[in-house]
Amino acid sequence: MARLSKMQLSQELEEKLKSKVLNILENARPNWEIPHMLATVHYIKELLKKEKGNPKILVSTMYLHDIGYAELFKNKKADYEGIKDSKKEHMIKGAILAEKILKELIVFSEEEINKIKHLISVHDDLEKINSSDEQLVFEADSLSQIDKKRVTSNFSEEDYQKFINDFKNKRAPRFKTKTGKMFLKQLI
Repeated sequence: MARLSKMQLSQELEEKLKSKVLNILENARPNWEIPHMLATVHYIKELLKKEKGNPKILVSTMYLHDIGYAELFKNKKADYEGIKDSKKEHMIKGAILAEKILKELIVFSEEEINKIKHLISVHDDLEKINSSDEQLVFEADSLSQIDKKRVTSNFSEEDYQKFINDFKNKRAPRFKTKTGKMFLKQLI
């Protein structure tokens, strides 16, 4: 059996992580969280084919990045404004849940767990996206939000227009990687 480098994510570990996350996301926004999570994993893997980064950290982050939305909308409306208002809360809650899951898997070092928690805690705070890892997570997350083939929007027509306008004004200009910009151009 071949040894994995510390930067690789084994298929077995990825499946375990995916399974844990799927169980949690069943209690999140229907028809959005699971397809969105799977699309972010797709995009981070595509970005990593051309951009530098640690797949073990970044793929794991994409599986976990929105678990903070689980059960968040039981008593709140999941419209555009409700989601915007919940961004900070879902990042904090997500980082806490991610730490618990990663510790249960027993294959992540404390340093890796802290890195993943950090990436989750800033992924939707556009002003805090500075490092290359933060940028890759931001781009994979953003690309999946506008990929209508992979993820169907739950927004009303009016909310979808608000979302797209915000995306074009706030997210699109923040793309930095050549690969991310290529995908963005294809999707917009």
